[in-house]
Amino acid sequence: MAVVGMRSNRMRVRHFGGAHSITTTVQVANQDVFADIGLYSIFDGGTEFGSAIAHISQIISDSGVENFPTDWSSLASPSTLFRTNVTSVTFKVEVFEAQAMARWMIYRWG
Repeated sequence: MAVVGMRSNRMRVRHFGGAHSITTTVQVANQDVFADIGLYSIFDGGTEFGSAIAHISQIISDSGVENFPTDWSSLASPSTLFRTNVTSVTFKVEVFEAQAMARWMIYRWG
């Protein structure tokens, strides 16, 4: 198998008054995919408690609908996954008293 295509984009979320998040759902036409998200910039504005996390919050594939923990108490949500026959991937970036930027990528295999 080889990579037959790729999609990517970026996400930005900013909130210095508590917690905030943003999600992006990408539709995929029943492809085998390797999905990945990574933070590339975090700015906490000088606050002592600023933080950010980027992860995959949901993927729908031939394994079914997989929802991953999205609260701060569980950092077990994946940032990278491979699944077969994927129809959608939801990426999420969360901040607390911060600004963060992340990039996501979906590699299609065939």
